[in-house]
Amino acid sequence: MSTGTCTAGPADRSWLRDPLVVVYAFVVVGVALPARLIFAPLGALGAPAVIITIGAVGWWGLAMLRPGSLSGRFHPPRVALITFALVALTTYGVGLTNTLSATEANASLRTLLAILGFVALGLIAADAVHDRDHLDRLLRLVVAAVTLLALMGIVQFVTGLAPPDYIRIPGLVLQETEINVERSIFTRIQATALHPIEFGVVLAVALPLALHYALHGARGQRPSRWRWVPPVLMIVASPMAVSRSSVLGIAVAGVLLALTWPMHLRVKAALAGALLLVAMRALFPGLLGTLRSMFLFVGEDPSISGRTEDYAKVAEFFGERPWLGRGLGTLVPAEHFFLDNEYLGILISSGLLGLAALIALFVVAMGTGRGVYLHASDPAARSLGQALMAATAVSAVTWLTYDGMGFRLNAGLAFILIGAVGALWRLEVGTLRWGRGADHSHPQIPTGAAAPEAAAAAGLAR
Repeated sequence: MSTGTCTAGPADRSWLRDPLVVVYAFVVVGVALPARLIFAPLGALGAPAVIITIGAVGWWGLAMLRPGSLSGRFHPPRVALITFALVALTTYGVGLTNTLSATEANASLRTLLAILGFVALGLIAADAVHDRDHLDRLLRLVVAAVTLLALMGIVQFVTGLAPPDYIRIPGLVLQETEINVERSIFTRIQATALHPIEFGVVLAVALPLALHYALHGARGQRPSRWRWVPPVLMIVASPMAVSRSSVLGIAVAGVLLALTWPMHLRVKAALAGALLLVAMRALFPGLLGTLRSMFLFVGEDPSISGRTEDYAKVAEFFGERPWLGRGLGTLVPAEHFFLDNEYLGILISSGLLGLAALIALFVVAMGTGRGVYLHASDPAARSLGQALMAATAVSAVTWLTYDGMGFRLNAGLAFILIGAVGALWRLEVGTLRWGRGADHSHPQIPTGAAAPEAAAAAGLAR
């Protein structure tokens, strides 16, 4: 591993030699193929995106051995990612010292492999990025992929045709799962995601990035009206999941971005949002009313009462092994109970140590993104830092409402974006200057012909 920044330049960067290729593959395959398509002999590990995730560990190891592939410059998310992996290994070892059933032992190993893969994806995203254009390539791919996910979801909502009905790959079989797809008079959509909740949360995670690129465009390129297609499709498709988590994620993303926007942009966003709500109410009668009822009558929802009834069981498990838990990934629904809260699940399986590691991972990533916003000199970099902070906050908040680590697309994207904020901090800030010389003005959003010149000037300033 090099001690400075990555040494390969743009001319040396082929797709096959780019360590980010495994991250690109995860994003493309995770969205393009239905999550329930698996290679049957591998069982739960047989989904192509999961195979890529586990393979990322070896890919990261090879990149470490190749000089100049990964940056050695310090950034806070790297410490948080490695710490999270070490805690996972520790609590997996704790599980081996307990008496586990075969189902629990297999689930624990699967969870460990997945976490190590997610951490590897995050570390590659953090340290393999050479420059801002390289980072933008990765994040714009995320936006494009999730835009495709939103489009497939809208098609499914309108026509009833789900991607598993028309996407079939030789050698892969469709895994049978029990999912409640009916809510009120609507069929909840999931497109290629594993569950409607994951579908909605992934859209909310990508929305801040889509809005960033809609406002700032690509570096050195003139803005286009087409740049607004991704965020509009994501916002339109999100309610079609008929999920509180999705609405909560969109709200978190919108509020955290709007806090940094100038007043005129907030007014435009509010007007555009109002027009979009009117249009959706006309095009999809009853959908917004169903969502409103889900929040107004939340106390009467059996799914909510079922979650709160589990709290007594959580307290019982926690009391038995509070510090290190009963073993990573050993809370198997088939043998215990289903828990729709990632933090409580981590508390049971990995104890207070695991819970602290997960919270620290999110806090460090969000703090790093905010640090870029406060300290970077390039307005587009500042906006991107806030967008990555908001995207990470969406996962951090929505994982209170479902077990996000069990849904590979959401979990993988969360770790990739944690790595991406580390890469952005390394490129744009690079030194510990928290709280000193902070620039609290709103980032300027170049428009029209001024955009390419502003981007070029920012590049010269660095």
